[in-house]
Amino acid sequence: MTNYDTFLGKYEELNEEELFYKQYHIAKQDQYILKEYLLNVDRKEMDKHGYWLPELEYKSSDYLNEQIIDKKEDNIRVLKHNRYTPMFVHKHAFFEMVYIYKGSCENIVGNYNLAMKEGDICIIAPDVDHKLSVFNDSCIAFNIIIRRSTFTSTFMDLFNDDALLSLFFNRILCSKNANSYIMFSIKNDKYLKYLLNMLIVEGMKKDKNYKIVTENLLRSAFCLMLRKNSETILSNTTQVYTPIVVDMINYIQENFRTVSLKELANTFNYSPDYVGKLIKNHTGVSFMQILQDVRFKKACSLLVSTNLRVIDICCQIGYESVEFFTRRFKELYGKTPAEYRNQSISSSFSS
Repeated sequence: MTNYDTFLGKYEELNEEELFYKQYHIAKQDQYILKEYLLNVDRKEMDKHGYWLPELEYKSSDYLNEQIIDKKEDNIRVLKHNRYTPMFVHKHAFFEMVYIYKGSCENIVGNYNLAMKEGDICIIAPDVDHKLSVFNDSCIAFNIIIRRSTFTSTFMDLFNDDALLSLFFNRILCSKNANSYIMFSIKNDKYLKYLLNMLIVEGMKKDKNYKIVTENLLRSAFCLMLRKNSETILSNTTQVYTPIVVDMINYIQENFRTVSLKELANTFNYSPDYVGKLIKNHTGVSFMQILQDVRFKKACSLLVSTNLRVIDICCQIGYESVEFFTRRFKELYGKTPAEYRNQSISSSFSS
């Protein structure tokens, strides 16, 4: 057993929230017992801990935005799905990867009922109705939340082939005709399973440099997932669709320092106006927004991994004005480049 397995093993015991919802789940099996239970439940204690019961109140929102990821600079958040939580149909603005570490459960995505077991992964697209049914003690499920808004600059360079996982992300980010989920098993893939377990532990513990570690672990996991044969993958559609927008985004990522809309248009033999509208229609964001995401992602990496001056980093990512770069950086991350670097250094020394 690895140290990661030891850490994850502690989640086998029900926590306080799970015990609360288990009592409700048991009471719900008999309408008279449920009525008595609801009359006697401590509402103040529920409010204190943020618990909710569908018979007493509705969820305030069935749409979750990216604010669920606490820090602006984080692209990933790992959460444990508490057992016995009442099901409610919801959708969200981000990608959600449901990973079953142990046991089994039911995942209802749109009109599809997916039986998930140990080692299964289900990636759910943004804006898709779904609910997770975990009503037993043995299931340990984790949710890996991945920002859609920065997915292109963080991970999209990996998905440039015709593997089903590539098509899944490309259709969502670059097409209006998208899949709602993709699911496959890693139970017999010890390397991929080890990577996912490491990712979950790093995401839950949040030790120094966890942001870089979790992103690179997820990138590595995606690379291994891309090797999966189509026979081992379940999706609500396997139609092949590779729009030219994907090639354009890859070009932006490879030439982010100097690329312009005019250069991009000339490379693909279109007019700048057409390319700008094409990118906006398919991705929902502009050429400049994609370029900015890629540049500032690179800036963050250079601030943490090098001793380059801010003015040199500004030039390396393609900006001439350090004042503009600094101002925009603070708008995006809530701190100046120097503060971002110092905070990363402080975190390293304090951990």
